[in-house]
Amino acid sequence: MSEQEKSIEVRAFIQLSAIFKKKNWPMPLILEIERPISGTELAEKLEIPLNEIEIIFINGRAQSMNDLIQAGDRVAFVPPGCPGPYRIHLGFYGKHQDNN
Repeated sequence: MSEQEKSIEVRAFIQLSAIFKKKNWPMPLILEIERPISGTELAEKLEIPLNEIEIIFINGRAQSMNDLIQAGDRVAFVPPGCPGPYRIHLGFYGKHQDNN
Protein backbone atom coordinates (compact mmCIF):
# COMPACT_ATOMS: atom_id res chain seq x y z
CA MET A 1 0.00 0.00 0.00
CA SER A 2 1.45 3.39 -1.00
CA GLU A 3 1.93 6.31 1.38
CA GLN A 4 -0.98 8.15 -0.23
CA GLU A 5 -3.26 5.14 0.24
CA LYS A 6 -2.52 5.16 4.00
CA SER A 7 -3.01 8.87 4.56
CA ILE A 8 -5.84 11.12 5.73
CA GLU A 9 -6.35 14.89 5.41
CA VAL A 10 -6.95 16.69 8.70
CA ARG A 11 -8.22 20.25 9.14
CA ALA A 12 -9.10 22.29 12.20
CA PHE A 13 -11.36 25.32 12.24
CA ILE A 14 -11.72 28.55 14.17
CA GLN A 15 -9.61 28.50 17.36
CA LEU A 16 -8.49 24.90 16.79
CA SER A 17 -6.48 26.08 13.79
CA ALA A 18 -4.18 27.84 16.30
CA ILE A 19 -2.99 24.39 17.43
CA PHE A 20 -1.92 23.64 13.86
CA LYS A 21 -0.16 27.01 13.54
CA LYS A 22 1.63 26.58 16.87
CA LYS A 23 2.97 23.19 15.72
CA ASN A 24 3.82 24.55 12.24
CA TRP A 25 1.50 22.03 10.61
CA PRO A 26 0.15 22.71 7.13
CA MET A 27 -3.57 22.98 6.50
CA PRO A 28 -4.59 20.36 5.61
CA LEU A 29 -2.28 18.12 7.58
CA ILE A 30 -1.58 14.90 5.68
CA LEU A 31 -1.20 12.13 8.22
CA GLU A 32 -0.42 8.45 7.70
CA ILE A 33 -2.49 5.91 9.58
CA GLU A 34 -1.71 2.22 9.81
CA ARG A 35 -5.27 1.18 10.64
CA PRO A 36 -8.71 2.76 11.01
CA ILE A 37 -8.85 5.02 14.08
CA SER A 38 -11.64 6.83 15.89
CA GLY A 39 -11.99 10.59 16.03
CA THR A 40 -11.09 10.42 19.71
CA GLU A 41 -7.89 8.49 18.95
CA LEU A 42 -6.96 10.99 16.25
CA ALA A 43 -7.54 13.98 18.55
CA GLU A 44 -5.40 12.35 21.24
CA LYS A 45 -2.66 11.54 18.72
CA LEU A 46 -2.63 15.19 17.60
CA GLU A 47 -2.85 16.41 21.22
CA ILE A 48 -6.08 18.31 20.59
CA PRO A 49 -8.00 18.48 23.89
CA LEU A 50 -11.33 16.67 23.57
CA ASN A 51 -13.13 19.42 25.50
CA GLU A 52 -12.15 21.84 22.71
CA ILE A 53 -13.87 19.75 20.01
CA GLU A 54 -17.59 20.01 19.46
CA ILE A 55 -17.91 17.89 16.36
CA ILE A 56 -15.85 15.97 13.84
CA PHE A 57 -16.59 15.88 10.15
CA ILE A 58 -15.51 12.84 8.16
CA ASN A 59 -15.78 13.28 4.40
CA GLY A 60 -18.06 16.29 4.86
CA ARG A 61 -20.55 14.65 7.24
CA ALA A 62 -20.98 15.32 10.95
CA GLN A 63 -20.01 12.15 12.80
CA SER A 64 -19.56 10.79 16.29
CA MET A 65 -16.08 10.98 17.80
CA ASN A 66 -16.30 7.17 18.01
CA ASP A 67 -16.75 6.71 14.26
CA LEU A 68 -13.79 5.20 12.46
CA ILE A 69 -11.57 7.19 10.12
CA GLN A 70 -10.23 5.19 7.19
CA ALA A 71 -7.25 5.82 4.93
CA GLY A 72 -8.25 8.33 2.25
CA ASP A 73 -10.74 10.15 4.49
CA ARG A 74 -10.94 13.92 4.92
CA VAL A 75 -11.37 14.94 8.56
CA ALA A 76 -12.20 18.28 10.17
CA PHE A 77 -12.40 19.22 13.84
CA VAL A 78 -14.83 22.01 14.78
CA PRO A 79 -14.71 23.71 18.21
CA PRO A 80 -17.70 24.77 20.33
CA GLY A 81 -19.30 28.06 19.38
CA CYS A 82 -20.50 27.49 15.84
CA PRO A 83 -23.66 29.68 15.48
CA GLY A 84 -27.05 27.96 15.57
CA PRO A 85 -28.17 28.28 11.93
CA TYR A 86 -24.84 26.88 10.73
CA ARG A 87 -25.16 23.93 13.10
CA ILE A 88 -28.43 22.86 11.49
CA HIS A 89 -27.12 23.46 7.97
CA LEU A 90 -23.96 21.45 8.69
CA GLY A 91 -25.95 18.65 10.32
CA PHE A 92 -24.92 18.73 13.96
CA TYR A 93 -26.90 19.69 17.01
CA GLY A 94 -24.89 19.08 20.18
CA LYS A 95 -21.43 18.33 21.43
CA HIS A 96 -20.28 14.73 20.85
CA GLN A 97 -23.84 13.61 20.06
CA ASP A 98 -24.56 10.90 17.57
CA ASN A 99 -25.64 13.27 14.83
CA ASN A 100 -26.59 10.70 12.20
